[in-house]
Amino acid sequence: MNKLLPLILLPLCGVAAADDGNVPMMPDGSRDMYVGVALSTSGAAAAGENRPVSLRPLLQVEWSNGVFLSASGVAGMNLSPVAGVEYGPLLAASNSRSPDDNRRLRGSHTIDGTLDAGGYFNYYLGDDARVTSRLIYDTSAHGLRCDVGVQKSWSSLAPHHTFSLSAGVSLADASVMRERYEVSRAAGGPRDYTPSGGVAELNAGANWNWALSSKWLLTSGASVTRLGGQAAASPVVERRGFLTVYSGLAYRF
Repeated sequence: MNKLLPLILLPLCGVAAADDGNVPMMPDGSRDMYVGVALSTSGAAAAGENRPVSLRPLLQVEWSNGVFLSASGVAGMNLSPVAGVEYGPLLAASNSRSPDDNRRLRGSHTIDGTLDAGGYFNYYLGDDARVTSRLIYDTSAHGLRCDVGVQKSWSSLAPHHTFSLSAGVSLADASVMRERYEVSRAAGGPRDYTPSGGVAELNAGANWNWALSSKWLLTSGASVTRLGGQAAASPVVERRGFLTVYSGLAYRF
């Protein structure tokens, strides 16, 4: 198993991540297929998010033909025949939302939880550092969002332990930003607000893996997200930044 899935999933997951506190909890650096569960908690950045501690699945599978799948709702295929470069098509599940879900969402748009499609490109700067990117067409908003990130890993700090740091930026065009953050007074919102395209959010994260045995892996981490100015100024946004923390146990096979 190569490092494809952690590289796609560790960078910011796009605008949808700002709406539900969802965090990719893939054990970074793992080259095996695995399944498990994790506890996650997050401070909400916008109305309608789940704040309490929640139990989430951990899943990573990649077949020999390059097709991969994860529990975070991402699937795709690696088409690159060259070591150090990965690219291919990508499908990503998105979260639905209704103005009726929360009082703070009054006057906002309904978001359909449709499947989004796009592609990704990862470039390795050596065995322990890489640049990642993906471009996704949002089928609900009929617009584009782009995620770009960097990651550095350390696997020799201590036996059986791997540590990584990552940072990323998510960009979205006006259609995506309006669906997520536009508010209309005529539709019941507190005021009119129409954002433009630009930076949707920035993030930074840390991940620690502990190989308890050849089969069991303990993964823990935290990520900090800060919304861009256009998103943060929306009436649906409760606060601009939030922290997500998770820890889970996975079985490798």
